[in-house]
Amino acid sequence: MSTIALLPGDGIGAEILDGPVAYLRQLEREGLPVRVTGPFPYGTTGWLQTGTTLPAETVEACRDADVVLSGAVGSHPGVSSDECPNPEAALIALRHEFDLRISVRTVRVPGRPDVVIVRNIIGGAYGSPDQRVESDGVRPAEDRLVLDPAHVQEVFDIAVEHARAMPGRRTISVDKASVYATSRLWRRLSRSTSESSGVVFENVNVDRAAYELVKYDDLPAVIVTEGLFGDILSDVVCARAGSPALCGSATINPDRTFGSGITALFEPAHGSSPHRTGSRRSNPTGSWLALVDLLAWCPDLAALGLHRQVRQALDSVIETAPPTYDLASPGADTIDLDEFNERVLEALGTGCDRRPVAPTTNG
Repeated sequence: MSTIALLPGDGIGAEILDGPVAYLRQLEREGLPVRVTGPFPYGTTGWLQTGTTLPAETVEACRDADVVLSGAVGSHPGVSSDECPNPEAALIALRHEFDLRISVRTVRVPGRPDVVIVRNIIGGAYGSPDQRVESDGVRPAEDRLVLDPAHVQEVFDIAVEHARAMPGRRTISVDKASVYATSRLWRRLSRSTSESSGVVFENVNVDRAAYELVKYDDLPAVIVTEGLFGDILSDVVCARAGSPALCGSATINPDRTFGSGITALFEPAHGSSPHRTGSRRSNPTGSWLALVDLLAWCPDLAALGLHRQVRQALDSVIETAPPTYDLASPGADTIDLDEFNERVLEALGTGCDRRPVAPTTNG
C-alpha cells in the first residue's frame, strides 16, 4: 500500500491537481494499493490557517506517508509578500526534514523526446541557512557552496539510470570548472562515472550549455548538473518546450527507505500563479507528469504499470486535443483545465469523479 499525502499549496496549486487526484481516488475506490490523505496546508495557505507556512499537522502527515503529491507553493490571492514573505521556505524545510536531496525534472517537449534534468537540491548552492551570511548593507553577504563527493556521485547514479532508459541520445554534465572548485569535483566525477558505467557524459560549461539549448534543434536526453545551474537550465528547456507547465518535478531520497516518512515529493515545476487562480485555464500537464513519476516511484504501483498508462493517455490528449492557452497561437481554439482533465481521464477509461480538490484555506 502506497500512502500519498496531498499538499495542494497555494494559488492554482489545488485546481492544477484536480485531474491526478481524481484518478488516484478512483484507484482507491477500485481497491488498488493506494491511500490518499489530506489535503494538508502549507506555504501561504498554511500561514493563513495556522500562522506558519509548515504546520505541524502537515509534517506529521508526511511522516505517515510514503510520498507527497504537491501543487504549487508560493504567492496566494489576497496575501501580500509583506504578510507572508517566504512561503517557499515550507517546501525547502520539507526537503531537509526528509532528506529529499536529489531533483529530477522531466520536460515534455512537443515533437521531440523528453529532456530529464538531474541535480542536487540539498547542498551546493542550496545549502543550509548556516552557510549564508546576510548583509546589513555595509558588510558583505556570503553564500558558501559546498559539495560532498558521495552526494554528487548519487546524482550521477540517478542520471545513469535515466540515460540508460534513453539509449542513443546525448547526455551532458554541466559545470563551470574553469572557475569553481566544486565544478572541478563535478567534472572529475563525471569522467569517472562515464568510465565505470559506460554512459558517456559530455562535459559542458554552463554558459555553453545554455547557448546550445537555445541554438540547436536537438536537445540532450539527460542534463546532470549542480542545483542552481539545473534550476536555470530547466527553465531554458521549458522555454524550448513552450511553457513551464510542461515540466514535472520530483525531489527524492535515493535511499528509498519506505515506511519511515516520505521518500519523495512530486509536483509541477511551475509557480502558484495567483493571478490565474480560479480561472480554470491553467495547463495541468506538469501535474500529470508528476503523477507519472509518482506511480513509477512506488514499487507496488510501478508493478501495475499505471505510470505507462497515464503517460500514454496524457500524450494522446496533448497530440489530439486543442492546446491550452499557454501553447496556443493568437486566435486559435483552446482547451481549458477541466476539459483537458476530462479527456485524460476518459482516455484512461476510469469514469473518475472529477470534483475539484477541497480548498485548504479559509481566506
